[in-house]
Amino acid sequence: MTVPEVLLVRRDGRTWLSVVGADRRSSAALLDRALDDLGRPVAVPDAPRDVRYAEGSLTVPQWQGAVAAAVRRITDGELDKVVLARDVSVECSTPVDVRYLLHRLAFSYPSCWTFVVDGLVGSTPEMLVRRLGSDVTSRVLAGTMRRSSDSSRDATLASALLASAKDHQEHEYAVRSVAAALAAHCTDLAVPTSPSLLRLANVQHLATDISGELADGSSVLALAASLHPTAAVCGTPTERALEVIRELEGMDRGRYAGPVGWFDARGDGELGIALRCGALSGSSVRLFAGCGLVAGSDPEAELAESQAKLMAMREALESA
Repeated sequence: MTVPEVLLVRRDGRTWLSVVGADRRSSAALLDRALDDLGRPVAVPDAPRDVRYAEGSLTVPQWQGAVAAAVRRITDGELDKVVLARDVSVECSTPVDVRYLLHRLAFSYPSCWTFVVDGLVGSTPEMLVRRLGSDVTSRVLAGTMRRSSDSSRDATLASALLASAKDHQEHEYAVRSVAAALAAHCTDLAVPTSPSLLRLANVQHLATDISGELADGSSVLALAASLHPTAAVCGTPTERALEVIRELEGMDRGRYAGPVGWFDARGDGELGIALRCGALSGSSVRLFAGCGLVAGSDPEAELAESQAKLMAMREALESA
């Protein structure tokens, strides 16, 4: 958790500035500095130079082998679904200005939640949980298809996703896990019977928005504790999927796929799932992408899906 010194908030048509200091004098100094900064012209950040990509914790053949091993275990009845992630290393010849990444991500993915917390930067399409008063919502994404610049081809790909039994099965596991967790805290739970299509710049997803009325006063953090990790980022059954991830994934996820967002003293907040993101350190960035595996998943297709998901951060790193 990060407590900011200065917080500029826009919500429901209102804007306010909060300053956190040890005493009134330090708070006043921080407020003066913040107001001075807000009055200055915003410099256009520079793009990183000489962006170079390298294998991550596993090589591509090794990761595809892990996918094949996981699918065999699913086929043998050991579990129903597991999500395997992979990472890609990025090195630049200059330090990466996080403001540049945020600008590119927010422009390219206006329907996503763009974030940066202590070096973890990204633009996620998936809301783990939102609590505003008694209203609770969660967005489930599982089942992915790439986009095409050709409109006719893009429509064909969307139709294929909506008709895919494999993707619907993967999506249903994720919906069930979220609905079961929220049912312990909410009444009037609304769970659509079929997913909709969410189109982003690089990929399209099967999406289900679940909503309910909070019954027990749980804070957004308590709700997140009940939900995380969902089947969309882990698998099902949860404990078995976690074991398979530890055995096969070959890397430490760090904060990838964890909750990221904000909360307040009333227990309200929005916590997305840290997807389509990278861990930034100076001139180095570690990118992440994950794929949900069920019976019938194909290593080649899963690799292509991971590459499509990585494009969000790759395009943000490259010059406009």
